[in-house]
Amino acid sequence: MSLQIFILGILSEGDHHPYDLKKQVLKPLDNSFPINDGTLYYNFEVLLKKGLIQKIKVVQTDNRPEKTTYGITKKGRETLVEEIYSAFQNFTNFTSLYSSLFFLDKVDRKKLAYLIEDAIERLNKRKGLIENGDSELSNVPDSKKVSVRLISEHAYQSVQNDISLLHKLLLEVKG
Repeated sequence: MSLQIFILGILSEGDHHPYDLKKQVLKPLDNSFPINDGTLYYNFEVLLKKGLIQKIKVVQTDNRPEKTTYGITKKGRETLVEEIYSAFQNFTNFTSLYSSLFFLDKVDRKKLAYLIEDAIERLNKRKGLIENGDSELSNVPDSKKVSVRLISEHAYQSVQNDISLLHKLLLEVKG
């Protein structure tokens, strides 16, 4: 739902057509998460069918394809907030929050702070499990120990990095 969160968030700030959204908003982020036109238009259609967005204006000019401008519905605004909270409740890694980060002004900061703290707590537990897993190396064949250590180290550093970023975000949210 992350692209859909992004679309809903942008539309909550004003009406847009998909190409405009891609050109003005997504273009600077293209290297972070590239999105092809088909995926973008498909997600607009999904949101339209769910009643989360609506067609505002359709313009037909000469030999050009129709240009449809979309806006968010009341249901779409409610869904945007729910999905942002859900992204934090189901936190897997920091990249899963990318779309939600742009629209934190749409949610309650106290509730968000609680969800971030909960995510940090879950990550600290995961970090502890990874640390304890190092003692299990005695059962691993010698030919696999280097691989297991590298994987464990990467997992540990990834979790540690996510914890650090969530702490920074928490400070921002608590203001």
